[in-house]
Amino acid sequence: HFSRRSAEELRDAIEQLTAKGMKGLILDLRTNPGGLLSQATAVADLFIDKGKIVSTKGRNTPERVWEATDSGTFGNFPMAVLVNRFSASASEIVSACLQDNKRAVIVGERTWGKGSVQNVIELEEGTSALKLTTAAYHRPSGKNIHKFPGAKVGDEWGVMPDDDFELKLEREEQFALLKYRRDRDVLRKGGPPESDFKDRQFGLALEHIVKELGAPDAAATESSPKDKKKSATKPNEKENKDKAATIPPRRRPTPVALAA
Repeated sequence: HFSRRSAEELRDAIEQLTAKGMKGLILDLRTNPGGLLSQATAVADLFIDKGKIVSTKGRNTPERVWEATDSGTFGNFPMAVLVNRFSASASEIVSACLQDNKRAVIVGERTWGKGSVQNVIELEEGTSALKLTTAAYHRPSGKNIHKFPGAKVGDEWGVMPDDDFELKLEREEQFALLKYRRDRDVLRKGGPPESDFKDRQFGLALEHIVKELGAPDAAATESSPKDKKKSATKPNEKENKDKAATIPPRRRPTPVALAA
């Protein structure tokens, strides 16, 4: 989620990746429940150099607007943002901002719809509390994010994927994705276990990035660990010498980074 150092850590990671030749970025906000507003606006500000990030509107409170700043903007590579039905709050602020400012395509499925500003009022000397909704978050376009009670599918709420980028995972795929990400994030001796899991949403985002870069060899960057093991098997030395004169050097796949 968006904790107090999220923007700082993301900036550091991008600087390291760009130094290594990163050409595109896939920001994975799936199943991200949100977090600090200050970090959501700071993360969005990393990728746009001007324009509105988000605003709040209340019944009896003046509108408040967060604007992007030019300094420290990463704007020289294509982006895609992955979201799903469990992406909420700060995740929706970031994805909506990047979508409305045409900085990234949104891939996956419609988000949760949590865009309310809430204040907690302590009662009975701190033994209980009242959570009061005082305003709602609005996208740069002015559209509403929050899914109010009684809202329907056709109503305005959440963040929808861009045209041709909506892709819902089946229930079994969702569980497989959670397991895959958990295994990937756990440090193990010898690296994460091999997996045949194919992340279709990530694959769709990767296709977009590679298309934007004009690179034809996207499949090479999406190969599974087993595929990599097979491709790592070297032919004998004689075969190498025989083929060296006729086969041109293989083009290196375009580096693409995934931030989760």
